[in-house]
Amino acid sequence: MGCRIHGERGILVATSTTDSWVGFGQGGNNAFTTLETITGGEGREIPGTDARVFSYLGPHPKHPDAYAYWLEGRAGFTMYTVVAEDADESTVAALEELVINYAPQVLDGVASRADDPGPNWNDPTDAAPSAEPTAFATAEQTAAVAATADSSDRARSDAEDAKNTKPDELLELIHGSVADHQNDEVYATAFADAMGPEGMAKLAYTINQQRLQQTENLPAYDPIDPDAEYATRWQQTDDAWLSAQATLSICFGTATHSSAWTPQHRSDYAEKFGELVTDEDHPYYMPLGFNLLLSGANRSATNILTGAPTTAGGVFNRYFLQDLGSAVRAHERAGDDLPEWQSQRMKASPPEGAVGDWDPMTGILTAMGRQPDAALDFLAPSVDYRATEQTVVVDGTTWEWLKGREWDSSGFEALTAAVAGASEHRQFTTGTKDERAAWITEQAVVDMAGHKGSLWSDASRQNAAAVLANSMQEIDEAANGAQRSAEASGFNASMPAGWEEGHRYEVRSLLQETLKDDIALQTVSAAAGRYTSLRLDDALEMLPADSDGSEDSEKSNLKKASSLIVQKLYPDGRLLGYIQGAAEKGRGDEGEQLDATNQMLLNAFDDGVYSTADTVAGAAGPAWGGMARQTAQSYAVAALQNPIVGASDRSDVQEFGMSEAVRRHFLVEAYSKLDERGLLPAGAYENPDGRRYTYAWMKQDSTGLPKLDVAVLLFNSGNIPQFASWLLDPDLSGVTIRDGVPAVDAFEVGHDAGGA
Repeated sequence: MGCRIHGERGILVATSTTDSWVGFGQGGNNAFTTLETITGGEGREIPGTDARVFSYLGPHPKHPDAYAYWLEGRAGFTMYTVVAEDADESTVAALEELVINYAPQVLDGVASRADDPGPNWNDPTDAAPSAEPTAFATAEQTAAVAATADSSDRARSDAEDAKNTKPDELLELIHGSVADHQNDEVYATAFADAMGPEGMAKLAYTINQQRLQQTENLPAYDPIDPDAEYATRWQQTDDAWLSAQATLSICFGTATHSSAWTPQHRSDYAEKFGELVTDEDHPYYMPLGFNLLLSGANRSATNILTGAPTTAGGVFNRYFLQDLGSAVRAHERAGDDLPEWQSQRMKASPPEGAVGDWDPMTGILTAMGRQPDAALDFLAPSVDYRATEQTVVVDGTTWEWLKGREWDSSGFEALTAAVAGASEHRQFTTGTKDERAAWITEQAVVDMAGHKGSLWSDASRQNAAAVLANSMQEIDEAANGAQRSAEASGFNASMPAGWEEGHRYEVRSLLQETLKDDIALQTVSAAAGRYTSLRLDDALEMLPADSDGSEDSEKSNLKKASSLIVQKLYPDGRLLGYIQGAAEKGRGDEGEQLDATNQMLLNAFDDGVYSTADTVAGAAGPAWGGMARQTAQSYAVAALQNPIVGASDRSDVQEFGMSEAVRRHFLVEAYSKLDERGLLPAGAYENPDGRRYTYAWMKQDSTGLPKLDVAVLLFNSGNIPQFASWLLDPDLSGVTIRDGVPAVDAFEVGHDAGGA
């Protein structure tokens, strides 16, 4: 029995026999063994089934067909053959992926034979009859095959156009078809294969050359739009080509992740791609294209495109990046002569770009910054992969090799990006990742703190801020002058592995440099807020509570919690002051500019503090660690959408001064923590007449109970006088905080230490 379903460029064939093991076997072998012989491989397992899929490219030289055989060890079942005409290797891989995606739906409910029946076994005992052989032939599957063929054809056509098109048509192509398919795995692999490694790098270089030429030669006057300002047209031109650069990088990253590329194909492609910067038999500009293809439009670990809240570059397969990094390192350590990329740079006349634009590690490290697993494994591998948390020793040879490099600003951005990526693994784990992440961040902070001046850029500061934000436990210890991680608490027990030494001078120096950038300042401040809030939450959770429900018991619980909050806010105040002092010293702000900076810092600190309400409510997710890049991304996007950072109606720093604004912050935090846990008396939400307050910042929760809405309270400084008045409610007399917030004194101490 058999049937065929024809698509535009492919055919699905279903063939049924009494026993598929025999019917498709040859020469005394069962069907699996036969297909292994035909295709030269063991096939790929189909998850959730006993099935395997075998594929290969037909031998006909003029019109090769791609075949994918889907077979399972079931008596009386059907073998499916997928045939695609005029195919290449990417089509084969795409067919495999289709089979893997759809096979489990077809096999569901069909009984499987328990054991391999052996060669040419033909006893149907215990066999299960198949469903109708055409059951799999749904419209969805047929459409998927056609879509796969269409994507491959489109990619190959676009690749040909990209090689030969004019600048304006090239920009239209990248912004059109390539952008539309940049996340399509079938398209991306077919496009990358059709272009080849050298073609991809050349295309990236061409895009950048067009950007430079068009911005440098932009006419002062546009006759089509005479009212358009020159600066606006220049920015639009620059943004258009940078967006094209980002699109190409994203498409390439998609290809490296695609299951349409086998691991061997991906490795082979990486080898050929790496040869562009290690082998002299390539055009001189290959290192430039190599870096542009990996970096995209910038070298920020946040991967946000300057000028628009979109992605700046591709996210690449971790093994692809590790292969590239290892190849460059091996090449440079193999001989005493200049690396090939240096020789290629000398061929450029006149010189193009900075040294870092040519150094292939710039592109590799930038891409690793967006792929934390690759960054950690490359920068801080374990000497012994079998090591445990207790026995792990980091192989520091790669870091020493990188540290000894002569970095310029471009290369330094890439280095800081990679460290930022690796620092994302500063999360508590049962493996060695957090130990290795602690090691590389400690090494990097010491090294980065020693670099000054023009080496730093906004991008490198933002990257370094991610490292610092993921290392808040060490900043906290520097701010408080104490080794707090050794204290017994659930919070400290949840912390990732720490540094071997404190490095408080290096931490302070790096903060003063890094916090010159607004996004960096907000990233570190928000991380500090979340860190301190989680620590306070943990302390309150551990507080023993009287449970008889009496009024005296409630007052006792409130008094205990109030006293604990006053105590625990002291180190929080020092940490906030330390960061503010470092920012003030590094930025050198005064007057209104200092007030604006402090408001930005305090707003971000509040963002972090009040981001933990989900944790209190029992929401899933890590309590701490590995969130800095995500935080930085949110502030980068916010800055692009609204250049005025922070809540527009909040100006408590400008109105009351920083010390008073800090005091009010800690008062709000203290009462919000009591409110979150239901420790405030019911009467505290009612006015003297027994009616609920109608403040905009006091609302009902889903159960109808009144709750403080801190977001509304803090959004407008005009709400603070209402809050201060509410604190005088007689029912809050049991709260022993009010004006006595020693965290303000701690803030001043921290400020002086951070600004030293």
